[in-house]
Amino acid sequence: MRPFERLRSLARNFGDDEEVLLEESADCLAGFADDPMGVVIACRRLLAYHPRVPTLWWMCAQVLSAPDPAEGAWSAWREWRSDPTPARLAGALPFPHEQPVAVLGWPPVLRDGLADRVDLELLALRNPYGSDGLSRRLRTSVQPVRVVDVTELPALQPSHLLVAPVVTGGDTILVEPGTAALVAAARDAGAAAWLVVPRGVALPHRMLEALRAAVVADPGGAPRPGADEWWDDVADFDAEEWSGPAFDLVVGPDGTTDQRALAHRADCAPAPELLRLG
Repeated sequence: MRPFERLRSLARNFGDDEEVLLEESADCLAGFADDPMGVVIACRRLLAYHPRVPTLWWMCAQVLSAPDPAEGAWSAWREWRSDPTPARLAGALPFPHEQPVAVLGWPPVLRDGLADRVDLELLALRNPYGSDGLSRRLRTSVQPVRVVDVTELPALQPSHLLVAPVVTGGDTILVEPGTAALVAAARDAGAAAWLVVPRGVALPHRMLEALRAAVVADPGGAPRPGADEWWDDVADFDAEEWSGPAFDLVVGPDGTTDQRALAHRADCAPAPELLRLG
């Protein structure tokens, strides 16, 4: 299949498997290595159809900044696959640990980080306002996980609530809708709120704003219905629910830090070619 034919198929046919999308995208983008303009067009086309995947923005930025686009694509893929964030999370949690640990939803970075912590009692906190698919994601878990509602937290008294963001960039942290109320409830129950930010999710602020603009408009420029309800900005509830940062600790590829330090993290350089897709 020719590169542009593969790009067309990849842009239009994709479910919600991030790993498959990134691997196929790396292979597709590597096929444009001898065509600098083709690489730019391919990146913009992929992002126009998959704007809500921050790791794809990160990969495209890596490709566009690399001297050899093919090596840049596969280097980004290998870097994403070897992300140490799950191991950092596993090492940061107290050991041994007797209190339950709650996880908002069951995102892959948290699933992988907790896989080897067989000492933990794990609670998957259901978010009634966030994305669905919790049951499907739990089927890949290697540990028993109890699904709970927010009303059960006071009785269960988890020591931590682990949250994975949608994307971060500068001072902006976007999370699933409903996260503010769940973090507040967990804190009221005595839990520490940790934000776990894997590699490729912390973008330069200008790229995050480009992502946000691409999400609210489809590839033809028309508004996407309900796009403004796909996330909450942490800054919006930071001051409303409590004074100080919303999260007690941030876990990332380099270890632990505080929420304020996250503002200085960017996993790639901003790619000017991606700041406007339309």
